[in-house]
Amino acid sequence: MKTALVPLYVDYYENIVPGLKKSKEALYRKVVAALRSGGLDLTCYDPITDLHSARNVRQRLDKDSIECLVVLPLVATFSALSDELAKGWRGPLVLLSSMAGTTVPKTMTMTKAVAESQAFGSQAIANGWMRQGLKFQVVHHVPGTHPGNQAILELIKTIELGRALPRLRMGLIGQVFDGMTDVLLPSDDLARNVGARIVKIPMRRIHDLMQKTTAAEESALARQLTKQFVIGPFSATEMKLSLRAALAIRRVISEEELDCAAFNSHGEDGLKSRRLGIMCALGVTLATSAGCPLSEVGDLCTALAMWLGRKLGGASYYTELDSAYISPHGWLVLNSGEYDLAWLRSGSKPRLVRNTNFKGVNGRGASVCAPLRVGPATLINFSPTPTGDRPYRIQYCEGIIGKKWNPEMGVGNARFEVAGNALTLYEKWLSAGPVHHSCLSPGHLGKRLEQSCQQQDWSCVRVS
Repeated sequence: MKTALVPLYVDYYENIVPGLKKSKEALYRKVVAALRSGGLDLTCYDPITDLHSARNVRQRLDKDSIECLVVLPLVATFSALSDELAKGWRGPLVLLSSMAGTTVPKTMTMTKAVAESQAFGSQAIANGWMRQGLKFQVVHHVPGTHPGNQAILELIKTIELGRALPRLRMGLIGQVFDGMTDVLLPSDDLARNVGARIVKIPMRRIHDLMQKTTAAEESALARQLTKQFVIGPFSATEMKLSLRAALAIRRVISEEELDCAAFNSHGEDGLKSRRLGIMCALGVTLATSAGCPLSEVGDLCTALAMWLGRKLGGASYYTELDSAYISPHGWLVLNSGEYDLAWLRSGSKPRLVRNTNFKGVNGRGASVCAPLRVGPATLINFSPTPTGDRPYRIQYCEGIIGKKWNPEMGVGNARFEVAGNALTLYEKWLSAGPVHHSCLSPGHLGKRLEQSCQQQDWSCVRVS
């Protein structure tokens, strides 16, 4: 995404603050360094100082094919400049409003306040853009500090992620689990509202690719798994079919250039089929770990949540929030054997075990049992909202993955510790109307999810 950084400066305050221009040039260099440290495709413009230069830059934005505009007021500048600059702009727009520090100095002079404040300028700019009906997002931090640099980089990358959504290719491999209407993601609505495409892939294609898998391909994958996993006992048929299904899933993802997908191991073409007849948790895990998140039971809603979660947090664990037992401060999260190896707990070696949940006509198939890395995490749920003001909604809850887990379950699972009463929060979660699967991703991602929803004009519900 081609990003432009445009500073605004007026010389009105130079007679109040000696050396003002040099200090603001230093501020500009800090912001440029911060943005370039994130590897952005960045175009930097000279400061806009009058209406003429504002018009010139506005024309250059189009010629330079700029996709995202970041405006930096270096002083308490006048909004006529930013009004002129943004006139007709329809792409992502960011107001980068810098601050000098996080505590007010013990001795504060008016000269210092004038020299370091952009409050008047930032608010005036925001008001002008609001009057024009422009959508924009704001970062207000200290440039040159780690939190300040991260804040602007994360916002730009979140915007970049949003611009990738219209190009998204989502695979539906097999049919949606019969009767699970909550996981449905209508393709026509998605294409109209987002631009993303759902690619429907019949399960017979997986069956056919499994038959074409060579012994050499199976052996190579088996050797790879031996290095990655502690491998439990399987029947020869279960292991062979698990390997073949994983290779077939990988092949389909490559051929269809999928970004994420929903698989369905269940039903007549899955567990009941002689051509498959096992759970495909291994294939789902390997695909997710390789960067194409996969959900189960044809749940495209959660596949999209997993794509977002992995892009924002680096890993996406397909999960159900189990409510049979709720401790005072945490929830139990688990699934049917799917995993993302990018979230493996340090020092742990994952086990490959027979699926403990489901059995097909050819056995159970290989599933992953391993703990998640301890630390901050976010539960993400995505759903269409056809009767709402906006077409889609994300609900989320931030918490912490604790140390405790239950290896005897035979699947990845974790304690998701929340702030406050876990029972009350679960009631809030349920009241919001979630899809019955979610994505769990590392980090506290709430702010970035809210930024994404603002950019896409989706609803966003924080459960806290």
